[in-house]
Amino acid sequence: MKSKAIFLSLLLALFALAGCGSKGSSSSSSPANGSVRLINASTSYASLDMTASGSTLASAVVTGSAGTATAIAANTYTFALSLTGSGIPAAQQSLLISAGVNYALVAHTVAGELQLTAFTEIEPAPAVGDAKIRISNLALQDSGGVDVYMSTNGGTLANASALVTNASTSGYFEIPKGTYHIWVTGVGNKADLRLDLPSVVLADQQIQTLILTATPGGVLVDGWLLAQQAAVVAQTNPSARIRVAANIAALGTVVATANSVPLDTSTLVSPALDSYAIVPAGPLTISVVVNGAAIDVPNLSAAPGADLTLLAVGTSASPRFYLLSDDNRLPLGGKAKLRLVDGVNGLAGNISLTVDANLVAQNVAFGSASTAAAVSALGNVSELQTFAQGNVQLTPPYSLTLQSQGVYSVFMLGDNTAPAQIVRADR
Repeated sequence: MKSKAIFLSLLLALFALAGCGSKGSSSSSSPANGSVRLINASTSYASLDMTASGSTLASAVVTGSAGTATAIAANTYTFALSLTGSGIPAAQQSLLISAGVNYALVAHTVAGELQLTAFTEIEPAPAVGDAKIRISNLALQDSGGVDVYMSTNGGTLANASALVTNASTSGYFEIPKGTYHIWVTGVGNKADLRLDLPSVVLADQQIQTLILTATPGGVLVDGWLLAQQAAVVAQTNPSARIRVAANIAALGTVVATANSVPLDTSTLVSPALDSYAIVPAGPLTISVVVNGAAIDVPNLSAAPGADLTLLAVGTSASPRFYLLSDDNRLPLGGKAKLRLVDGVNGLAGNISLTVDANLVAQNVAFGSASTAAAVSALGNVSELQTFAQGNVQLTPPYSLTLQSQGVYSVFMLGDNTAPAQIVRADR
């Protein structure tokens, strides 16, 4: 039996030698036709239909499933996706279908909009005892680049070498069959964990594609394991990210946990804003200790993949809590995103935000956040100003160099006599 060291050396060598395969034959398409099947990799569209040239090619394909392959003559088609039974296209995509080629058409979202991406399914089988895997990052626009690490079972992320760095769509890697641990992280930062798949089975001569798609928060990613001309297995993210914004009067202290996960690296002294912590998604059991007194916050939940801010405001005798949804999806190149959060205690009326005298958030109510607005990011210093009702300036102008694809939140905390402004680059 080979030693572990020899096996790992072989694994790394196989990774290094991996590359794209050539076209092969398939029973799903004839020489004159190609074939297409729909893969629903969208958590936002529970069931999809697909048509082209007036013909229905897939019906009621639910999230995490694959439609049946359908033969189609070689040509260029406009494929339309619609919610099952609606007949109203939610997305249309023109694709060239080649003779003798099988395609998996993957439905997913980019910037919240439904899209269709084609993958060929013609990779030749690996050698007996091996499997093949490739990586495709369809979350690139929303979540940015990622690194993908892979190890045999029992390995750790700390010791793993990157399978793919700054992933887009890779070639195939031929590796020994077996069970693997896969981690997806931010580029160059193992501490920035985006997806953790502890037990991915690659069967003998199996050909898999790990597809990454965006989540509602825009930082974590979902995974979908697509077997060539076979089933898809959802590897959606079981986690959410939550941070705490503390604004308890008179420098009140805040320590919080969610589903037994600490949300604070240390005690927050108001006004303050902490970093995100990864917690199990779903119903939330939140406990907040305010000035030493423990308080349970009921009836809250976190959607898988969400980014959230727990805003703690008011006084230690009468604290109030708001769970805000954070949209940290990247804007387009040359743009930055800004939003305003109103947590000012005791302030009458709503507040607004301008950037270089242009209004980007208006009438934001206490305990809420504005929808993120996209503005030009030219690398110049911009002037941010916040105003209370009646165009009353709340704080002095704040100078900020907006970066391309930067995502920013302006937290207005403190109270009506001494508003406090915290500007945070959210990613």
